[in-house]
Amino acid sequence: MDKLKAIIKREYLTRVRAKSFILWTALSPLLMLGLVLAPLLLVRGFRQQQIISILDQTNDAAFYERVRQALVADENSFDRYELRREGAPNGEDVEARQRRLNEQLVKGEIVGYVIMPADVFAPHGKIAFYTKGFGAFARNADLKKAFNAAIIEWRLAKEGVEPARVSELIKGVRIETLDERGERDSKAFWLSFALVVLLYIMIWLYGLMVMQGVVEEKQSRIVEVLLSSVKPFQLMLGKLIGIGLVSLTQVIVWSLSSLALSLLSAGPLLATSSIKVPQISTTQIVFFVVYFVLGYFLYSSIFAIVGAMVSTEADAQQAQAPVTFALIIPLVLLPLALRNPNSLVTTILSLVPFFSPIMMLARMTIHQPPWWQIALSLVLMIGALFGAIWTAAKIYRVGVLMYGKPPTLPELAKWLKYS
Repeated sequence: MDKLKAIIKREYLTRVRAKSFILWTALSPLLMLGLVLAPLLLVRGFRQQQIISILDQTNDAAFYERVRQALVADENSFDRYELRREGAPNGEDVEARQRRLNEQLVKGEIVGYVIMPADVFAPHGKIAFYTKGFGAFARNADLKKAFNAAIIEWRLAKEGVEPARVSELIKGVRIETLDERGERDSKAFWLSFALVVLLYIMIWLYGLMVMQGVVEEKQSRIVEVLLSSVKPFQLMLGKLIGIGLVSLTQVIVWSLSSLALSLLSAGPLLATSSIKVPQISTTQIVFFVVYFVLGYFLYSSIFAIVGAMVSTEADAQQAQAPVTFALIIPLVLLPLALRNPNSLVTTILSLVPFFSPIMMLARMTIHQPPWWQIALSLVLMIGALFGAIWTAAKIYRVGVLMYGKPPTLPELAKWLKYS
C-alpha cells in the first residue's frame, strides 16, 4: 500500500506543480467569465455609429420614417444606426446617384446604402443593400427586421387600420419555454452541449496523458527500474489514480467557478441583460463529476492498454484511434439525446457504458430521466470499469516490458490467459 501511495503521490504532484497546469486551471474560469461578459460589454459599451444612406424612389417620407424609427429604436442591435434619406424623383438619373453613393462607400464615409425602389410595397417587392463584402450579417439582419416591420405597418395602414394602433397590432408574441413543473427554461440545450463537450475533452485529454506516460516510461526504460520495486498492477493503478486526482482537482476548481458564474448571472450585473448564463444546479455538477470519474477510469484503463502495447509515440497515435473513435460516437449521437431525451434509442444508448457519461449527462440537463435509469447506467459503468481494469492489468503486466512491433489480437488473447 505504501508503494501505491508513493506512485500516486509522484504522478499527482509532478503534474499539479507544473506551471502549465496551474496557469490553465486558473485562467480557464477567467476565460469563462470573459466569454460571458465580452458580448455584454461589446453590446452595451462599444456600439459603433453606422451611417447608412437610403436612396428612396418611393417618395414616401412617412414610410422612410417608419424604417428609421424601427432601426434606431432597436436596443438589441449590435450597432447604432444613423440613416440618411436621399429622394429620387421620377425621371432623375438614379444611376448617377448610385455611383456617388458607391464612392462614399469606398471612401468609408458610409457603411452601406439601400436602393429602395418604387414598387417596394408590392407583394414581391425587394430592396438592394450595398456594403463592403458580405460579412455584415448582423447589419443585414437589422435592416431586414426594420424594413419588414415598416412594410407590414404601411400595408395595415393602407387597409384602414389607425396608425396609432398599427404598432400594437404587429407586435409579435414572446414564447417562454417552461417544463412540466412550470419552471422557466434556462438554456438547457446550450448547457447540455457545453457540459458534454467539456466532459469529452477532459476524458480524452487525461486518457491520452495516461497513455503517453506509459509510453515515455517504456522508451526511457524507467519502467524496468520501477517494476523491480513494485508490481505491474500497482504501477498501473497508481498512474490511473494519480492522474485521475489531477483531473479531479481541475474539475473541482472549474465546477466551483461555474457555480460562482451561475450566481453572477442572477446578480445585478447581468440581471437586466438579454445575455443570460445558464443556471447550473448542484445536482448537475455532482453528476458531472461522477460521470467524469467513471468515464475517466474506464477510458484511461483502455488508454493504459494502448500504451503498454506500443513502444513509440507514432505507434501510440495509430493504436489509440479506435479508442478515440469510441469516445466520439456519443458526440455524433448527441442530437438524438437533445431532441428526444426519453426516446427508446436514446435510453438504450445512455445505458451503454462507453456512451453513458455523455449521453446520460446530456439527458439529465435536458429532462430528468427516471432515477432507476441513472442508477442502472452507473452500475453498468462500474461493472465495465472493473472489467476494463482487469483486462488492462493482464495486458499491462506483459506489454509494459515488450518492445518492438505492437502485438496482434491473437497475441493479446494469449496475454490475458497468463496467470
